[in-house]
Amino acid sequence: MQVSQHGPCHKRRDPTACVGSRAEERVESEAWSQQWRMPPLEGTERAAPWGARCRHQILAAAYTALVVEGDTSETEWEEIEESARTSTRAGWWIDQRSSEPDDLPELLQAATDADRPNENPYF
Repeated sequence: MQVSQHGPCHKRRDPTACVGSRAEERVESEAWSQQWRMPPLEGTERAAPWGARCRHQILAAAYTALVVEGDTSETEWEEIEESARTSTRAGWWIDQRSSEPDDLPELLQAATDADRPNENPYF
């Protein structure tokens, strides 16, 4: 049986069809994190890479919604990006994966101290 390459992985009949795309997403999100100086996320062996993928997707969608299509300036975006760097708990990013992109500034402001460790070696 041939597997469609369209649509979410969970809708495909072949459960192994996602493996390649997830690995590709992981490599892409790791490269993106390095390029934009995003710190590693804290979490379990499974949660940290998943959180990094979520962070990448959330920030990319938010940039498009707020800067490209919205009224947020590049300077304002840099402040949002800096705030995002302080949220290093993978679970926080995973929890936000279904949020609306333009809600990111408010979500970052509402993040708790547990989502932002006191000591970050990347600052």
